[in-house]
Amino acid sequence: MSTSSDISSLFKLFGGHSAQYREFSDEKARRAPERRWPGLTWGERADSTSTPSSVAPCSAAVGQDATVSSCSVDWAAESLSSMLAKLARGERVDRESVQAQRQRPQLAHLKVVAVISAKGGVGKSTVAANLCVAMQRQGKAVLAVELDPQNALCHHLGIEVAPGRDALSGGIALGQDGEAALLDGWQTTPLGVCILPYGSVDEARRRAFERQLEDEPDWLARRLSEMQLAEGSVVVLDTPPGPSVYLQQALAVANLALVVSLPDAASYTTLPKIDSLISTYAGNRPEFLGAAYVINQVERSRRLSQDITQIMQSILGDRVIGLIHRDPSIAEALAYTRSVLDCDPGSQGCHDLQACSQAVLAKLAATERHEQPA
Repeated sequence: MSTSSDISSLFKLFGGHSAQYREFSDEKARRAPERRWPGLTWGERADSTSTPSSVAPCSAAVGQDATVSSCSVDWAAESLSSMLAKLARGERVDRESVQAQRQRPQLAHLKVVAVISAKGGVGKSTVAANLCVAMQRQGKAVLAVELDPQNALCHHLGIEVAPGRDALSGGIALGQDGEAALLDGWQTTPLGVCILPYGSVDEARRRAFERQLEDEPDWLARRLSEMQLAEGSVVVLDTPPGPSVYLQQALAVANLALVVSLPDAASYTTLPKIDSLISTYAGNRPEFLGAAYVINQVERSRRLSQDITQIMQSILGDRVIGLIHRDPSIAEALAYTRSVLDCDPGSQGCHDLQACSQAVLAKLAATERHEQPA
């Protein structure tokens, strides 16, 4: 029997169609990220005029076996008879335990930074956007992923998500309907950074998406794996403040949690809470480096700002990787949907953000050293 006959018989056995079958050579697998993500390849500046490559719904999954299609069914390791027996006894089939038995998606080729905060109003999205630009200017391939329904990161990077244009705006919240919707949702911003917006969705769809994230703790990990990003790409996740299902998803894949805080009493009192969330959702993964802290809007002229900054530095030590001083240039750049790196490259804020981006990249480089064989 020929190879094609074997394949056809196999697909018929599982109720599929042999037309879905694709073979990928090592060279095709290696080149796939360059075709799919023209703005996310090392050594290239992202072109704001570029458009995403067309992506077939049945694209190759990134992992050790490049021949496995991402359209293959992800069967649970628990046997069907065992789950049926539970139902017969009136027991609930625990979806999370089923998920835990599946093979974890391979993300070793990526460096993931979750930008988080315990409370709103600390300038988290501003910091995330400027760090993306700074790392991209340093030659890194950067993908910003908006996990906040407010789509604030899009505004900071010069992308408008218009309401009522779900099918056109694309975004991560629309990826629940299929892989292709997620893969085609990314955009190249005027600042040269690629971004995957949250998307413009109504309340019913947002709640449905959040329920899906609760049911599938590894949803984001699987989607990032399926996107076939180039080796060494940096993924920056912007999350809503405080505890949320988005924070849980982000910390489940992050190599580094970057906590943005203000030097004020309200922010200081929330730090134990965010530390607890980090420990709960990310503390047990060997690839997780821990938390790093950025103190934002430090004011030299105010004694309280200086005192709380000093206290935080004394408690957190070298986990504080950067101070960003209050600088009108940062707010002015945002008003014109530009980066402070372009608007005022000689400003204190620009200098601080560049120093923070270098510190983040240095932290991420530690994962590369950790992964090197002894």
